[in-house]
Amino acid sequence: MDVVFKFISLVAIFYSSSFACVQRSPRRETAEWRDLFVGKCLLYKQDYGSRLLCNTTIDCSQLWSKLKLAVEYQPKCNFLNSAYEDLVTASQHFVPENKFLFWENVYPFVMWYSNSGHKYYTISDTLTGYLFDNIEWCGNSTETDGIEKYPSICPGYEVGQDCQKSAQSVFWETASKFYARSAHGDVHVMLNASISPAFPKESYFGNNELPNINGSKVKKATILMVHSLDDPVLETCSSESIKNLMARFTAKEISPSCIDNPRDVQMLMCSENLSDPNCSILRSSGAKRTMMTPYLIFLIFCFKSLNIFV
Repeated sequence: MDVVFKFISLVAIFYSSSFACVQRSPRRETAEWRDLFVGKCLLYKQDYGSRLLCNTTIDCSQLWSKLKLAVEYQPKCNFLNSAYEDLVTASQHFVPENKFLFWENVYPFVMWYSNSGHKYYTISDTLTGYLFDNIEWCGNSTETDGIEKYPSICPGYEVGQDCQKSAQSVFWETASKFYARSAHGDVHVMLNASISPAFPKESYFGNNELPNINGSKVKKATILMVHSLDDPVLETCSSESIKNLMARFTAKEISPSCIDNPRDVQMLMCSENLSDPNCSILRSSGAKRTMMTPYLIFLIFCFKSLNIFV
């Protein structure tokens, strides 16, 4: 009964947050965060259990206890590097071979493309990432329970010289390292072709994930150079930054390849705007245009409606 109550509470939170007239207080009690955390965990187990958690025991309340222990009374900056090791370890689970998708500067599109694990799994499609995606938090040594009640003032995951180790940045660094170490089979890396360099020397993927990808478990890496329909193309597979990325994969004895403007990515974008000039792949001249365009539109509609765009 307790599990059912928590699930109903989570649904109520989701529904209430969907109405613009509801004013959310900037203050979040620790009990509210706990209910949200445990509720998301239970929801993930329900949605992904048959695919990912068959051989894994996940105790949502235990995960919360590990999180609270890691965060309570910690300073907003200079957060302890090893604080989340137990939590991240306990939240690990199976991810299918060839389904790992890394990325840089393409959120939220990469989440749309991964399709909640139906196509690929980003770190945010794993339980570890799902529990913390779009959540703010930090500790507070002056609070009775050691948790900050105004999460909007917590330093984010993007840190600077004045705050190099926040609660959020240390979590994502730890989670990313575990995620990269577990990669096996062929992996994909999605980069933004409208940013130059697409793979900068100092990048989140380059600093936290790429060094932890194991060349003995991963044999091929495919780089996907994507851009929004309205954005210019500033980098391609032949750009220097991509050559540098491919060289780093090669050094790990991982065979790299690269695709400019992948067809399935473009079709996914065009499904939202078929009239865009860049969507000519969905049109052809003469009789072929008459026959094929409605067929392709129908297929895309079916894929999106059934949530199986693959």
